[in-house]
Amino acid sequence: MMKVWIARFARLLIIVGVIATIVAFVAADKWWIRSFDFPRLQIVVLLVLALATLFVLRAKRLVIWSGLGVLAMAFQVYQIFPYSPLASKQAVDAEQCEPVNALSMVALNVLQSNTDYQRTIDYVLSADPDIFLAMENDQAWTDALSEALDERYPHSVKIPLDNTYGMALWSRFELVDAERNQLAGGGTPSIRTRLRREDGSLPTLFAVHPRPPKPGQDSGQRDAELVLLADLVRESGRPTIVIGDFNDVGWSRVTETFQRIGQVVDPRIGRGFHATFNARNPLMRWPLDHVFHTDDFGVIRFDVGPDVGSDHFPLEVELCQQSARFSGQQEAPELTEEAIEDAREELEAASQGGEGPDAENLTLPDGDEDEAFSPAD
Repeated sequence: MMKVWIARFARLLIIVGVIATIVAFVAADKWWIRSFDFPRLQIVVLLVLALATLFVLRAKRLVIWSGLGVLAMAFQVYQIFPYSPLASKQAVDAEQCEPVNALSMVALNVLQSNTDYQRTIDYVLSADPDIFLAMENDQAWTDALSEALDERYPHSVKIPLDNTYGMALWSRFELVDAERNQLAGGGTPSIRTRLRREDGSLPTLFAVHPRPPKPGQDSGQRDAELVLLADLVRESGRPTIVIGDFNDVGWSRVTETFQRIGQVVDPRIGRGFHATFNARNPLMRWPLDHVFHTDDFGVIRFDVGPDVGSDHFPLEVELCQQSARFSGQQEAPELTEEAIEDAREELEAASQGGEGPDAENLTLPDGDEDEAFSPAD
């Protein structure tokens, strides 16, 4: 009798895995649908356990159940495989880099309710990045970090908010034409600035933190913000870096659309999952914090930092800026009309839901993929 119940439970896991796989195909911004984008690795693990159990028990109708499980598992593996170390790297390695060309960054969602300020401060001072991006900083977090970091980092943009979407950027480099944007409403600011490097170059840096899909909050605002951000990234030219907590995984359709429209590469591809959330639950972790960049950069290091008391791990990235060296070795995913239509649909859905601007804010290049998009005035 015990074997019967174990087999039934294994079949239930396969049913759940199949349903989760099918639901992820639905092009809708409902929170409960988009939530299935996140736990693909966990779904694979459950399907493997369920299939192994049925094989060991030699359960009835094994061919049917194993066929369903294998099909669902194959799709999930197909989605996440590029983010394994076995896949080819999308962003090339920079095995050697002159210090003047190197740029190190740390992005950390500090968790607004976390009051262990000193633990984060000690980490940042020890990591000593050129750029530090804090997210979820309220006034208390901003004051604590400012007191500790302002002397080391003379240039900053600080947006303290008590809605868990505050943002602050500290930099060793001068911030040129720094501005605060709110791309798709919803009380989620973003930052755009240029960095005055020692070699005289002025790469553009975007920092972003849209809202996640969750009960009572669909993904429309997040999706619209990422699409509009991609539009600005493409318009800004090269070199450009985007960093922040996307509240999305790299293998989602929205983030893929972001890459295609923004024409940026993902250094996580081919280097491993490097999950940054949830630091408090090892069974439910996925990569929510991202860095994307144009092909002007090679990757010196891409890693996840230690536990600092937040529900996110820090994302640590070091890039090498040498356009002539790297631009011929890598390329962003192709910009296609399908990606542009996907982007317009995301904006249209957000507009209908009252969560963001309409699709007129995204323009289609007239038969020339190299022509920059430009948002409507």
